[in-house]
Amino acid sequence: MLRVAALALGLAAAPPVARTVDEVVVTLHGEPHRDEYAWLKAGPDDPAVRAHLAAENRHAEALLRPQRALMRALEREIEAIAYVDDESAPVRRGEWLYWTRQRRQDEHPVYLRRRVGAANDRPPQVVLDLQRLARGRDFLDLGVFEVSSDGRALAYSLDEVGGENYTLFIKNLETGVERPERIDRVTSAAWSADGRELVYTVRDDTYRSFALRARTLGGDDRLIFEETDPRFDIHVERSRSGEWLIARSSSATSSEVRVARAATPAGPWTVVAYRLPGHLYDVDHAGDEFYIRSNRGAPHFRVVAAPENDPRPALWREVVGERTGVALAHLDAFDSHLVLLQREGGFPRLVFVDRATGATVRAGQAERSRGLSPRTGEIVDISPGDNPDPAATHYRVHLTTVHAPDDTVDLAFADGSETLVHSRPPPTACGLKAGAFASAQASDGTEILYMYFAGTGPHDGPRPILLEAYGSYGFAWDPDFDAARCTLMNRGVDFVIAWVRGGGELGEPWHEAGRRRLRDNAVDDLLAVAADLIDRGYTTRDMLAVAGDSAGGALVASALNRRPELFRAAVLRVPFLDAVGTMADPSAPLTTTEYEEWGDPAVRADYDAIRGWCPYANLGPRAYPALLVESSLADARVAYHEQARYVARLRRLASGGGPTLLRTETHAGHAGPSSRRAWLHGRAFEAAFLLAQLGRAGR
Repeated sequence: MLRVAALALGLAAAPPVARTVDEVVVTLHGEPHRDEYAWLKAGPDDPAVRAHLAAENRHAEALLRPQRALMRALEREIEAIAYVDDESAPVRRGEWLYWTRQRRQDEHPVYLRRRVGAANDRPPQVVLDLQRLARGRDFLDLGVFEVSSDGRALAYSLDEVGGENYTLFIKNLETGVERPERIDRVTSAAWSADGRELVYTVRDDTYRSFALRARTLGGDDRLIFEETDPRFDIHVERSRSGEWLIARSSSATSSEVRVARAATPAGPWTVVAYRLPGHLYDVDHAGDEFYIRSNRGAPHFRVVAAPENDPRPALWREVVGERTGVALAHLDAFDSHLVLLQREGGFPRLVFVDRATGATVRAGQAERSRGLSPRTGEIVDISPGDNPDPAATHYRVHLTTVHAPDDTVDLAFADGSETLVHSRPPPTACGLKAGAFASAQASDGTEILYMYFAGTGPHDGPRPILLEAYGSYGFAWDPDFDAARCTLMNRGVDFVIAWVRGGGELGEPWHEAGRRRLRDNAVDDLLAVAADLIDRGYTTRDMLAVAGDSAGGALVASALNRRPELFRAAVLRVPFLDAVGTMADPSAPLTTTEYEEWGDPAVRADYDAIRGWCPYANLGPRAYPALLVESSLADARVAYHEQARYVARLRRLASGGGPTLLRTETHAGHAGPSSRRAWLHGRAFEAAFLLAQLGRAGR
């Protein structure tokens, strides 16, 4: 059956062959790096580049031509799951209730509002109609969405290409008229207390948010602060209390927060704690105190309070101390309570702390308080919802599992009880609604937790499995709901997610153990989980696929260079592949801000580490598994040419295996296309590729 699956992609013509040029692109520590495909960096407007990418797309489509009927069926199924008539639960902001409406035939939502107390039978006011704005455009994405305190103005930003160059607009919500202001490259924004000034951050050519500025409506624009350290970028927001503007300069390992009264954006701006190597912290405000989540002297973070008139570290008062095995991931402050999103043994849980008494309450039903779903017993992805009211008595969260899309739940501060306020229409089925937890042992003895979710069909022997991992930036890769994955599980493919080092599932020390010169740990962890799945008899080498997104794609590609024989197939989604070349170019987008994550090749020890795991630099004469590499032409985070060059070199060096496919979205950014048709086709293409390789194409 598996040989039939291998041939199920058809006998297409030979893949495109990219021309080679003998070129030294960079010399590091006396070692010249030749890149025979450097010409592909010329840009998407270069005719030769466009022709090559178009040829790769034609080749990929031709290879999957035998699965056209399957792809059409998958598109219909994914569309039925992903696009539904839905309205979010309203959120109160001042005198207005705000919510979104999504119609199943539309690609984008409409943002609506209605005055508190107004009759529900009256038509709501349209705040922003993204569906209308998207007409005639190949791509549209919303960035900033900030309503002034008086409800009279909306600041919003749009990316119309996919390159994350957001332009900010200001709309008068009383008249519906757009103001003349147009501000390019805006990355975050916050209104002053009176709604007459907008404080915002802008990026430079390397996509680093480097400047904090203020714009008076109808007046001048002025610089407040410029971040000169190339490792740091800035984000600005307004505190929930409405009293303070908070600007956070941060790198991967350090942060520095400035605050100013929202009534006086001109300042003075006060630094809460000056940056120190290794000190990460963030700030919220309630009452007359700042509440600070800090890892100073507490690797898993603690909560301290500081007087708003003098927040120096010398005056910090501990509110919640560091606890063994508990990683404090997020803090929100309200008039009556603090909300802690923490991870206990990796599992996300919510705890409320009474500001007056210090009493704590675990939020949610018994299963929820253990980080699990009451309906399925699975781990839950908990995302804080929109909670703008400082006097709130409940905390809103969005909850998803592998088998069920969003539930929106309000959790009571008083006793942690939960009220379901919105449930997105679920699919008729998604796998078997059963999950299990296991662990593998890395080569250094570290235990690596992974979660196993069952697809349909008999479980009396080895099964096809899709394994995913991320392991970067301290980001916790919790299992969520995905419409395309659902179609795989309904065809008998099981899903596994691995918590490898470099992620944030077990707190900042888990991140530290897999970043920079310790990046090999993450690769070792992924391979340990793959081997464990095979050793336990859950699957076989011919039934195991692996996938990774962006930095997770780098992780997977590194694993393929080491042990390609473990996998039948792999999918790399907009992967970061040329770590040596990209990190050696400080002018490339996001490079300098990521030195602390990946390392700086100008530093010998960093260079040796990057050179050791870089996917592009370590391709060699191996039999690679069948491989689908997905790229986006306008991607500002990982340039399209990384994927194009990787595929060209792999095909030239590989000693067997394959096939290797490159598929580039021509109107998309790092998160993929916004077009419904393009998104559906891309997801169906990937699913059909995996099903064909795993012997499930006929199911």
